Amino acid sequence: MKLTEKIWQDIEGGYKASYDASIPLRQLEETNDPETINKIFEELWDELHHQGEVGLASYLALPQLVRIGKLKGLFNWNLLGLCCVIEQQRHLGENPILPIEFQDYYNQGLKELRQFVLDNLDRELDDTTYTYALSILATCNGQIKLGKAIMELEDNDILEDFFEQF
Repeated sequence: MKLTEKIWQDIEGGYKASYDASIPLRQLEETNDPETINKIFEELWDELHHQGEVGLASYLALPQLVRIGKLKGLFNWNLLGLCCVIEQQRHLGENPILPIEFQDYYNQGLKELRQFVLDNLDRELDDTTYTYALSILATCNGQIKLGKAIMELEDNDILEDFFEQF
């Protein structure tokens, strides 16, 4: 699927309202400026995921995020966390079902996301990026609840509570 296809203009994001994710995704693809990249991710986090809700725009954005991330070497917590949350929320809560016509496209994105993580785990990573990478491995292997639990451990308070109990 290309970012120039008309479907991007007619699908919903995390607010259950139309959101054309192709615009910030194209901007992400074209820029190398770290500040601009961070602003784009702020928008994508806000529009593709809202309080556990995701939409078709979120699902279709995931393979594009992976493609762009691989192309630009954007192996960071923003990309990993957003992709992981989208896949987790697709299975949790009351989010729309992924239409059959997009399942191969989406599943290929998940496969490439998993491989992207495996290819980059030996890099020196900050704690948040490493935690999200581990969460992706579980999530992309169908262990959604385990992936979510790993992601939640990124919060130091939750991690400390965990250690106190075990």
